[in-house]
Amino acid sequence: MVMTNFLQKRKTVRDYKSNALDAVTLKEVRDILAQVEAQENSEVLNFAFFENGKIIADGLEGKAGYGGVMIHAPHYISLEVNSTDEAELVRTGYFLEKVNTALVEKDLGTCWITVDQVDDATKRNLFGEGGENVQYLIGFGIPQGKKLFSKETSTPRLTLDKFVFKNHFDTPATPEELEQLGLMDLFSSVRFAPSHMNSQPWRFLLNDAKVTLYMLRSDWDHRSLVDIGVIMYYVEEMLASMGNTAKWELIDEADKDGMKAVARITI
Repeated sequence: MVMTNFLQKRKTVRDYKSNALDAVTLKEVRDILAQVEAQENSEVLNFAFFENGKIIADGLEGKAGYGGVMIHAPHYISLEVNSTDEAELVRTGYFLEKVNTALVEKDLGTCWITVDQVDDATKRNLFGEGGENVQYLIGFGIPQGKKLFSKETSTPRLTLDKFVFKNHFDTPATPEELEQLGLMDLFSSVRFAPSHMNSQPWRFLLNDAKVTLYMLRSDWDHRSLVDIGVIMYYVEEMLASMGNTAKWELIDEADKDGMKAVARITI
């Protein structure tokens, strides 16, 4: 799937058919997790696959979901995060969305569910030893068919001049400048990347061939750090589709205009 189209059409699915996926698809999901874990090579991020989603959904009813209403999916993937290190939280978002993208590319509906506010006892009971470290779930399955005459819904997104800047944060990058750099399609697409409560905490500062990713200091918390990892993943994927294999490097620099520098990539 072309990443530009994927991002613009990416939607959270909250209603699923109750039937389980077939054995072939379930094996493909397990293979996806194994491949991502092998590429990621980290001792602090661990995925687990829960085939019987009803047990998970019932156990989290009233404790997680949207407005306390749990999203009932036939299957779930959990991510156990054994570190509160800022870099690991960024990696959490990066690899969760990598798994999520692979599921969507198989025409499965998906939904991120945060469980960081669920009590440790409940999480240990549902997810086993170490379950208290599970912070996120991906629910997935076959989406329910769209109802006749249902309306498409979308959430407002920042315009380019609000999150892409050149040299200084008081100078928005113009469409012409982005076109000259070959980055117009990239930024027009990554603006659709998901974030918790649609906070969109990211800002980009262009300087010659380098792009520095900043995060609003006022949004500096563990959920926004995960969001930063998500958009880092999509930027890399968009660049790869353009033939650029550049990777982000995490950085530690002084704040700039209320922004915290997180990572830099050379284009």
